[in-house]
Amino acid sequence: MFRIIPRISRNALGVSNTRYMSFRPQDSPIAAQRKKVTLSRLAEMRRQNTPITVLTAYDYPTAQRCERGGVDICLVGDSLAQVCLGYEGTTSLTLDEMVHHCRAVARGCKSPHLVADMPFGTYHVSVRDAIRNAVRLIQYGNAESVKLEGGLDVVPVVKALTEAGLPVMGHIGLTPQRAAALSGYRVQGRDSNSAYRLVQSSKALQDAGAYAIVLEAIPHQLASYITRALSIPTIGIGAGQGCNGQVLVWDDAMGNWTGHKAKFVQRFANLGDVADEGVKAYVEAVRQRAFPAEEHTYEMHTGEWDKFLALVEESPAVQL
Repeated sequence: MFRIIPRISRNALGVSNTRYMSFRPQDSPIAAQRKKVTLSRLAEMRRQNTPITVLTAYDYPTAQRCERGGVDICLVGDSLAQVCLGYEGTTSLTLDEMVHHCRAVARGCKSPHLVADMPFGTYHVSVRDAIRNAVRLIQYGNAESVKLEGGLDVVPVVKALTEAGLPVMGHIGLTPQRAAALSGYRVQGRDSNSAYRLVQSSKALQDAGAYAIVLEAIPHQLASYITRALSIPTIGIGAGQGCNGQVLVWDDAMGNWTGHKAKFVQRFANLGDVADEGVKAYVEAVRQRAFPAEEHTYEMHTGEWDKFLALVEESPAVQL
């Protein structure tokens, strides 16, 4: 029979709160200290010219770090296909996988606004299909809004989603889900005609109800122009300082990713190098029998070992 034992503080009874399990989720006290970032707060930040910070998160630990670090928006990006699941590209990611990761991020991300990428194929077949899949991301994935890649072609979908009460973030410029059609991961809007189409797309997405738009890998002059032309926030990635906010992929920013480093990426930490050294040190410590040391082990209650040995002596079946 099991009893529920209340947590006892050291101050009350002098009992230590020793943590015996390494996998219990950590408390996140910061969440109670920060105000929830809402869509109205994001609009207010734009009006106040306060840069909006966006970082991708894919699981509970990265979400908690975004929470503690003061990030405004957590994006569960489809980049998780490559940096977490080992796929070659984002088009391999399924809706089930995105929902799974969204739920994990939502547990650790309480104050930032939580937006989820709609995976490739989940909003292309029909408007009805797009609404159903967006509802699933919000209802079961616990996302607060969804992000769609595309320009004028996805405007009907964005309009239908927003009219159904589903907040949408747009994404134009370099759209990774269409990398094959774009002949690779190339800067967009470098000529006058393509630049003009991006401006058209941004305004159409705004008119369709998008609350913000990601501008990826476009010339900084064009990104600044679009930002001034719109009344909703723009979030840049490889689009210069003229946007209302910036977004980076977690593994790029924190130095976890060992693949290609895009020109627009800045490393703000080198977690990958630290982790590599940590793994090597662990392997060496185990091989040299330096780990576990005495401080990492547990003891039996006083006198119980002798009682155990007596029991063994009486039971030949369990003797060594």
